[in-house]
Amino acid sequence: MGDIPKVTPSSKMVGDLAQFMAAQDLSIQDVLEQAESLAFPESIINYLQGQIGVPPGGFPKPLRSRVLQSRDLEPIDGRPGQSLQDYDFESAKEQLTKLYGPEAITDKDVLSHALYPNVFVDWKQFEERYGEVGYMPTHLFLNPMKEGEEVELETGPGNSYTISLVSIQAPSNDGTRTATFLVNGEPWYMLETDLHTATDRVSREKATSAGSVGSPMSGVIVNVKVEEGDKVEEGDIVATLSAMKMETNIPAPCTGIVKRVTVLAGDKVDGDDLLLEIQEEEASTTTKE
Repeated sequence: MGDIPKVTPSSKMVGDLAQFMAAQDLSIQDVLEQAESLAFPESIINYLQGQIGVPPGGFPKPLRSRVLQSRDLEPIDGRPGQSLQDYDFESAKEQLTKLYGPEAITDKDVLSHALYPNVFVDWKQFEERYGEVGYMPTHLFLNPMKEGEEVELETGPGNSYTISLVSIQAPSNDGTRTATFLVNGEPWYMLETDLHTATDRVSREKATSAGSVGSPMSGVIVNVKVEEGDKVEEGDIVATLSAMKMETNIPAPCTGIVKRVTVLAGDKVDGDDLLLEIQEEEASTTTKE
């Protein structure tokens, strides 16, 4: 990737590339030869386009030109911030307030959304489901309570709670469990999906044939951008995968018609799991004739 300073975000990009290559058992030569078709993490594409600046030693050739040209991306020369349009903070705050309510959005939230829009939305969804977790000690947030364990939690001056985990039921057929707590001596019952049960795992087809689009590594599908019957061109982004703290846009390997889609947003997948099938253009034309 060139002789670049290893600081965030360039250090993250280097780590993303290393994890990507290790997950797919790729050599340096493999990356160069398959640059046009590999589903690189988004951080790699952004770096090669110039979105975090120009490295002192320049960009690696011909990797940069192969990646950008195959994705119809124009390189950014000079400081990326010079070409940025002014950000309308007032309009952004108005839109966020409509979504989350006036009491839930501060100027700090608006800035967070401007810098990391996807992360901000994920955080708000987490907050809507679990509520305010800022009062929880770090060890309690990261390590689930065990049966018989008791903790003290303070949410403010004069507001303290004694919480005991009494029991956790075995998972039901739909993969949910009921946890029983005592909160200041009062029983509370909480129903949650257990993501570690066997019912959460799905046996999936593997991408083995021409026109099939497989997952480049294990992760979670963030979104699917196509539906059955859609026309796609080679290189079009058909899905986005989140894995190891990086997002990877998955391109169509050929031009044709989407024959079927086998995943939804939020699905967990393993490497080479089939995401969708594309009927190549020549094959679809022959079928019609």
